[in-house]
Amino acid sequence: MEYLIYFSPIIIGIIIGLINNPGVDNNVENFQNWLSNRKQRITSESGKLNRFLTRPFLWLALKIREWTSDIDHSGIKSGIRIALYLYLGAIFLYLFITFAILIAIVVVIGIAFLIYDKLTSGSSTVRTTMKKQRIMQDQDESVIEHVGLKGKKIYSGTSWFNEELKGRIDDNGNIYKGTSWLNEERIGRIDDDGNIIRGTSAFNEEKVGRIDKDGNLHKGTNWFNEEKTGRIDKDGNIQKGTSWLNEEKQGRTGN
Repeated sequence: MEYLIYFSPIIIGIIIGLINNPGVDNNVENFQNWLSNRKQRITSESGKLNRFLTRPFLWLALKIREWTSDIDHSGIKSGIRIALYLYLGAIFLYLFITFAILIAIVVVIGIAFLIYDKLTSGSSTVRTTMKKQRIMQDQDESVIEHVGLKGKKIYSGTSWFNEELKGRIDDNGNIYKGTSWLNEERIGRIDDDGNIIRGTSAFNEEKVGRIDKDGNLHKGTNWFNEEKTGRIDKDGNIQKGTSWLNEEKQGRTGN
């Protein structure tokens, strides 16, 4: 069956040659004239399909006419031309389909790459956002952990055996992290209303909590989301916990 398909143009050409019908010869001649006119019309066109597919096809088709022009027998001439045209058409149809498939593959790969890039960039954006949120949370925790009384130093530790200086609050409420003036840095402040502000200047300040008149420490930006995280008792001890049931001394504020 495959051989029949492969050799069918030759079989058709032989049949046409044996029939030697003038009507077939005229149709073949008309087809060749149409090819010639078509080639002349697209000469000035610059489309890629014309440049890489149509023009080569027409050039070869007209070459077939030229190569077979010396054959005297009109039937054989028409048969050979039709057989060669069929083979030529099959070859270029195969090339066209292959080219179309390649373009489709490139388009699909391009779309897949864009989708992948979008997903990965979105995932990267989410990771970056989460990382920034974690950094800000750590900064908030750091500021709240360095809250004490104005004009006092802040110590971490549960007793004087393991006590360690970690910062101070000056008389104006500015919160500093560090063990001495050589390595200390301002990380926030406590305003006159007890609001705990994170930031190094007025340009990047943000409220992260508050200390009420009873010394209770609250974390949050407003009363909707604030939660009690500890307290400073009358002796200056810094207790961590939400109530006396789970309180634990974390340090103290004093001289």
